[in-house]
Amino acid sequence: MERQNLNISQWLWWVERDSVLIAYWDANSAIFTSPSEVKDVHLLYIQRPDKFLVSGEAPERDGFTGTDEYLGVSLADGKMTDADMLNQECEIPEQFHEALINRVIANGYERQVETIQLSQHFHMKYEVGLKQAKAYSYRGRDGSLITRAPVDF
Repeated sequence: MERQNLNISQWLWWVERDSVLIAYWDANSAIFTSPSEVKDVHLLYIQRPDKFLVSGEAPERDGFTGTDEYLGVSLADGKMTDADMLNQECEIPEQFHEALINRVIANGYERQVETIQLSQHFHMKYEVGLKQAKAYSYRGRDGSLITRAPVDF
């Protein structure tokens, strides 16, 4: 966040060190002020899946510091064992795995001029799958729409 772009007084939020920070920016004094009263804050976000670990790799690269479990797989001495590597479970629903494969195929076909048309075809299939996945993420598992109500601080 660049302060020279903040020319009006307003409530701001930003993400830093795995935390959401909220402050009031006073343009006249150029000072951030913390909220003075306690209010409920509802965060709506799209969760990104955790990355899989390679055998023998420690999970600290993703900010995970525990040594007991990672993605439901037990860790020995903070590292993934060969036997447990295959037990990791993907957090992306199974019906959207084909969309990911379509993106990989599209990237492969982009490397040669003769196959650009095939690349565009698979990229469009990926975009359709991505659109369906986004629609799925905004719906409850019963099919109801998740609504958001704007709140002023």
